[in-house]
Amino acid sequence: MKTRREVLQSLIVSIGGASVLNACGGIARVVPSSSMRFYSDQELALVSRISDLIIPRTDTPGALDVKVPGFLDSLMTEWANPETKNNHHEELKELTRMLGEGFATLPPDTSEQRLAQFDYEAFNGRPISYSGYRSLKSLITQAYFASEDGALQEQKWVAVPGRWDPCVEIQ
Repeated sequence: MKTRREVLQSLIVSIGGASVLNACGGIARVVPSSSMRFYSDQELALVSRISDLIIPRTDTPGALDVKVPGFLDSLMTEWANPETKNNHHEELKELTRMLGEGFATLPPDTSEQRLAQFDYEAFNGRPISYSGYRSLKSLITQAYFASEDGALQEQKWVAVPGRWDPCVEIQ
C-alpha cells in the first residue's frame, strides 16, 4: 500500500516533470538512491553544488539535507527514456561549460555570486541557451518540495487547513 507521501511525490513528478520526462508510464516510485547510478562524479558534484546554492540550509533543511541529488539520480534512472537521459547529460555538459569547469569547487561566496548572475541571465528574457539550467532548477525545486521536510517545514503544509469545530450551532 502506498503512503500519502508516495502518491503525492508520484503526482508532483508526473505532473510537474511530465514536460521534462516524457517516459512516465504509470505510477512509479522514485526513492532517493544512496549510490548514484545516473550521474557521473563530475555531474553529481555540479548538481549537488547548484542544489545547495538554490536551496541552502537555513532554519529549515536544504536541498542536500533532503537528498535532492539522489532523488534526481533515481528519477533519471527509473523514469527517463534514453532521449531524455541523453539530453540531461548534454545539458549538464553545457552547464559545466557555461559556469566553468571548476564551478563545483569554487569558494561559497564566488559560486553564489556566479550562480546569481547566471540565474539572472537565464530568466531575463529566457534565452534558449539557458533552457538546460532552467530545467534543472525546476527539477531541483520540485524534488525539494516533494520531500517531507520541504513540504512540511518549508511550505508549512497542513493536512486540514483552518479551524475545525466538532459541534457548531447552525443559525
